[in-house]
Amino acid sequence: MIAPRTLFGRTALVIALVSFAFQMFTITVITYFALVPLGRQATNDFAALMLATAASWQVEPVAERVWLQEHISHVHRLRVQDPPGAATDFNRQIPYFQLLETALSTRAGKSIELLASRADDGEQWYWADLPAAGATVRVGFPASRIDVQPWLAMLLILSVGTVVTLITSTWMARWLIAPLLRLSAATQRIGQGQRLEPLPETGPVELATLAREFNRMGEQVEELLTNRTTLLAGISHDLRTPLARIQLALGMLSEKPDRDLLDRVLRDVEGMNELIARCLEVSRDFAEKESVELDLCDLLAEVAMEFAGTGVEIRGHKGPDCHLRVRPLALKRILSNLVDNALRYGDGQAIDIEYRISDRFVEISVLDQGSGIPEDEREKVFRPFYRLEPSRSSRTGGSGLGLAIVRQLATANGWTVELSARPGGGTVASVRVPQDLTARTKH
Repeated sequence: MIAPRTLFGRTALVIALVSFAFQMFTITVITYFALVPLGRQATNDFAALMLATAASWQVEPVAERVWLQEHISHVHRLRVQDPPGAATDFNRQIPYFQLLETALSTRAGKSIELLASRADDGEQWYWADLPAAGATVRVGFPASRIDVQPWLAMLLILSVGTVVTLITSTWMARWLIAPLLRLSAATQRIGQGQRLEPLPETGPVELATLAREFNRMGEQVEELLTNRTTLLAGISHDLRTPLARIQLALGMLSEKPDRDLLDRVLRDVEGMNELIARCLEVSRDFAEKESVELDLCDLLAEVAMEFAGTGVEIRGHKGPDCHLRVRPLALKRILSNLVDNALRYGDGQAIDIEYRISDRFVEISVLDQGSGIPEDEREKVFRPFYRLEPSRSSRTGGSGLGLAIVRQLATANGWTVELSARPGGGTVASVRVPQDLTARTKH
């Protein structure tokens, strides 16, 4: 037997085979524990009636036997064949005859075998030569008296059961597989870079959860693709501008050397290098796969040391010992970008780095004392190349990538980042690492 290759075919086949096997098991149990005992009891009672009829016939005066024949024919549908006529053996296709022969033999004390003959009207009759008062009396009954067709009943049960099983298994398999087929088609569209329509979150809990998670993943993929497109467009724009200035400056320098013009060219080259370096750092941070255990206080100290020469005080607030199992480059990049952002917009005031531990997560916060971020802008600043500063000057507004990198790195690692207003003025940038990602904490 060649098994179907599709999940739908295999599921339908398994359900159909299991249903068919259970159906056969049910028929067997009912037959063995219900029908056979019932048939044995019925044939035992019928055998007693036939033997009683033979005994009554033998002791009944000959003149009264006509009345007795009519009585047993009308009441019990039995007949006494006197004298016995021609009868032959027959094929016992139903168990009823075997049970009846066993019951007759047991009650008569000798082996009794049934014989068959056909009446003038074409009806089949079955006969048994029974002992009665030293003689033998032939008692019979018509085929219509038992009127059972077990093979037809079995055929109907199996036929209808098979059809119902196939229809049910096909429907159930389609019902179960349909969400997976939609998921497969949606996965192919993702691979082709097409826009996804949300999958219906219906059906069994497991499939609904799968569809919900897939929709969430699709939104993240779409957001990443959008950010990638914006990132490439922004990098192209930011590189094109200094390249155009460099090209113009080189043309001017070829005619007349100018130290100020040369310095501007060098600054443009430095800005281009910084932009390219940021992109390379992001690629490296996203490529990091291994998580290691680290001391959070040591990591925060390293981040603070990176900005020690900026002239702005960076204050760390020691909390309880905390060890995390995370990707260190990703977390360090996030914290470095948040501190760099606080330096740009903190108006030269001191920057605080704090963390707190709860049952659900470890929250690391960078607090500045700048002018703050308007509430309706706090989510927009996470977009690539979005600046609160309208100009595109890196000296006033940065590259516009810092917070976008923070959000993408956090999402990729299952962390959350959010901005809020600091009491008294300024901004609080918080990173939350779920507690189940931490190695251990000591309070």
